Amino acid sequence: MRKSKMTSLLALAMSAILVLSQAGCGSGGKDTGESTAPAAAGTQAETAQEAKEPAEKGDPFGKYEEPVKMTAMTSIATTASATDYENSLWSAKMGELFNIDIEYVFLAAKEQYDERVNLMLASGDLPDVMNVSLTQMHQMIEAGLLQPLTDVYDGYVTDQAKEAMTKDGTFPFDAATVDGELYGIPWVQPRIETCHALFVNEKWRKDNDLPEPDTWENFEKMIYAFADGDPNGNGIKDEFGIGLTKKIWDTGFEATSIANAFGAYPNAWIQGADGNIVYGSVQPEMKPVLEKLAQYYKDGLIDPEFIVKDYDTEAELVTKEQLGAMFGIQWTGLMGSCLQSLYENSADPDSLEWKIYPIPSVDGKETSPVVYDYSSQWLVVNKDFANPEAVAKICNYMHFMGLGPQETGPEGYPELAISYEEWENMWNNDSYRLYSPETEHGNIDRWEHWFQAMEDGDTTWIDSNYLAKDQFYAMQRFAEDGSKMTDNFGEPSISAASWQFTYRLCGQTFMYALDQKEKNNLTSDLRGSFVSESMIENQAVLEDLEIQTFTNIITGQSPVDEFDSFVEQWNVLGGEMITQEINEWHESMSGQ
Repeated sequence: MRKSKMTSLLALAMSAILVLSQAGCGSGGKDTGESTAPAAAGTQAETAQEAKEPAEKGDPFGKYEEPVKMTAMTSIATTASATDYENSLWSAKMGELFNIDIEYVFLAAKEQYDERVNLMLASGDLPDVMNVSLTQMHQMIEAGLLQPLTDVYDGYVTDQAKEAMTKDGTFPFDAATVDGELYGIPWVQPRIETCHALFVNEKWRKDNDLPEPDTWENFEKMIYAFADGDPNGNGIKDEFGIGLTKKIWDTGFEATSIANAFGAYPNAWIQGADGNIVYGSVQPEMKPVLEKLAQYYKDGLIDPEFIVKDYDTEAELVTKEQLGAMFGIQWTGLMGSCLQSLYENSADPDSLEWKIYPIPSVDGKETSPVVYDYSSQWLVVNKDFANPEAVAKICNYMHFMGLGPQETGPEGYPELAISYEEWENMWNNDSYRLYSPETEHGNIDRWEHWFQAMEDGDTTWIDSNYLAKDQFYAMQRFAEDGSKMTDNFGEPSISAASWQFTYRLCGQTFMYALDQKEKNNLTSDLRGSFVSESMIENQAVLEDLEIQTFTNIITGQSPVDEFDSFVEQWNVLGGEMITQEINEWHESMSGQ
């Protein structure tokens, strides 16, 4: 594809994204915490459709009188097979409830799938519905291959699904909106759920009479004591204060949060003080971060083998009681099953305690954690498909199955009621779905209700939702009985207890994230799932250069001033062009 065409296409793809980013972010990309969703799908749609008649309301769960055949394509995990999808309980349920007959015409792992999509783009021969990336979707829009879904979204998608998908803003919807028309139903991955926090071995902290890590000074007192004070009591200096992996800016056991505390945002595209979009890893705020990490490494706070470890192998230090703290996403404690294994292998598991803390403050102001929009797939519809509303019915059903009320069915649709046994079999044992956004889980809502019910005993909301109910009563049993708790079958289960011991930290992280969102204190990465031509050509080289340079600085192989040379190289090797492209999108958006 010629450069001019790619630039035009990418400007189209990003203009809507940056509208939201500007509306939802101040200097530095701060998230306002407010949804910018209008009544129609996406912020662009409102202006373009002011003169358009409201979409006719359709039946969100209505069953077709005659079978509707829907050819479909989706990428699948390498561990899945075409047979898994063809025989899926979910596909069968679409036929039973809605008379939608899903026929998968192609299923493959992502690389092979993308190759097939590119061939189809050239021929224009698409199935009725398919999952595609942001770039692929906009190529299809430009080629006139897709059907607008604005009326489908407005007229058929339930309020329950709309609220779940836009509660964290309309970022992925705006990315799919062109000239006021929505062209894809996103697999929404809420940004708020990517917030990182500090995981602390609270038993070690309390046993050593250390202060809570509410300031950077207290945080450093704690991690130095973890590394030097023999908190595991084995008489050997084999403990480390803070976890780290070879990726440095990983989802868990990472240094991203340390950088955020210093006002730096590596591995993120943020809005600079002058309004331009900049890459955080090459900003001057990074230099003191690298200097601090180098000091921690020199002082023995960081595992020297981090340079060859991923988060699963670094997590083994937790299980061996050799690590006192780590930063990471809500499921960090599940990485490598580290906290579960620690609990199950302990002689006294009920004496163990880990706790979530906010990222400590360096300057007395609350640290603003970075959050990412990982929405990377959109369900799109062929322009010639006669029943586009079928995708709305699938979207509605997936959210109903996660958010409830499953026992009675949605209001007015008792025929959708499902027993707990059938629901559990589908939900827990069959992941082979055409569409499955993270919002179907309602994670933060569930945790809010769980914590509230643990305090006041009111389980009304929980009892109406199988997914919430499934975990809540297990949480109660763990709170009462600890390692002696029973599983759902009434049998004593250390594995059930170890899961609850770890899982509660996910909830604590979500509540921290929600608190920061309400305070307008999250910093959003503005790239989302967007990929430019220069990124395709140069990103791998730039990422390798960044990690190698920063690793050398941290381990003392290079002086911290090597950062300045890195910035120059980064710009020459394609970083400057990528930055220019991103800012061209911004200018294109501003001119609309």
